[in-house]
Amino acid sequence: MTVFKDSEQMQAMLKDLWTHVIKETDVGPKLKEYDVNYKFVINEPNGFVYVDADQVLTGAEANREAVITMELSGDTVHQFWLKQLKLPVALATRKVKTKGPIPKVLKMLPYLKSVHDSYPVYCAKHGIHAN
Repeated sequence: MTVFKDSEQMQAMLKDLWTHVIKETDVGPKLKEYDVNYKFVINEPNGFVYVDADQVLTGAEANREAVITMELSGDTVHQFWLKQLKLPVALATRKVKTKGPIPKVLKMLPYLKSVHDSYPVYCAKHGIHAN
């Protein structure tokens, strides 16, 4: 059983989380400064999340070109944002598959602390167990 009950719950929670992060933390300005956007292709449950400095899209409208595309499962998303899985390990074990310039991925890592910090709060808000 996956941590998210369905695609709608997962996409709603991730949209809520990322909207907060790009609007209320230094992530949005850094995405703009570094000219980076992300597309997350998520399976189990299936969905898309697109994040740039100005907006977060989900579902079919999020299935667009991005500088960095990350393909992973919903459970891997959950483990990563709870800091239970490190990105180098996820990449090495192919739990996360990336397309795009890895230096840009690495450049953004220090600014993603706010996502890690906010993630449990948004899990609780959306009825997702953050273990």
